[in-house]
Amino acid sequence: MKLVKTSILVKGYSTILIEDHIKDYFSQVSDKQEGGSFYKVIVLHDSPDVSWEDISLTVPSLSRGWYELAQLETPDRVEFTRDYWISKLPFHPKSLESISQFFDCVEDIGIVVAQKHTDGPLVAHMIYAFKDGNGFFHGCSPMTEEESIALQEMFAEFILPEDYMAFMEVHNGFSKSTDSGIISTRIMPEVCKRFYALVDTEASLLTTQGKVVDPQSLIPFYESFGRPFFQCFWKEWYPKNEMGNVYYSGSTNTVSDPGNGRRENSMTFPTFLDWFFFYLESIG
Repeated sequence: MKLVKTSILVKGYSTILIEDHIKDYFSQVSDKQEGGSFYKVIVLHDSPDVSWEDISLTVPSLSRGWYELAQLETPDRVEFTRDYWISKLPFHPKSLESISQFFDCVEDIGIVVAQKHTDGPLVAHMIYAFKDGNGFFHGCSPMTEEESIALQEMFAEFILPEDYMAFMEVHNGFSKSTDSGIISTRIMPEVCKRFYALVDTEASLLTTQGKVVDPQSLIPFYESFGRPFFQCFWKEWYPKNEMGNVYYSGSTNTVSDPGNGRRENSMTFPTFLDWFFFYLESIG
């Protein structure tokens, strides 16, 4: 299916284009500051006149690699990004199969720079647009070395899983469409504060099998949009020499019980990549 294009005017730049099935998410306010979710939107892969010198001054967080990716033709953008995922993520028995299946569903990959508020920063997003208008995923710019150090200092008593840290160096925040998704380290402190306040109830936090859980033993890394549901690393469960992850439901104030290991029906996974590939399968 040929993507439908919609023009969007961005002050200071020429008229640009954005794919119809993601334009609602990146809708821009009018000149009267009415409607829309973003104050400014720049679709970099459809803005050939925007130079690196100009955009790097406007968006300091934009990497040269992402800028150069936006200059490639669509098939090359998809292939290059797929190969980068494969090379960046640690070995997992399902890596090649799961990553290939995901990218087989991707029709286009683009770079969108968006400003949420008039006084806010311009932030780069990598958009994975699916074939036949089946939605999209979007990821934030990679975790920097400084952000990695700050994250590990935040949870200094424990070593975060290697595959999780590797993915954060691909996208520091990643989600499907309007889902909150994988939590960016840039907002991790505020999300954790809200999460621990949520689980700090009079009733004890239990697994679904009745085992008492220390709320501080949970590290949330995924949040469901608009719902009190989180996927968390659990400091008490090391099925493969690194922390496994479990599902927290704010509706019942319970944590899924690992039992004998990965159980998709209860959302318990021995590794981050086991969960991540499950998340990618939710395309349909």
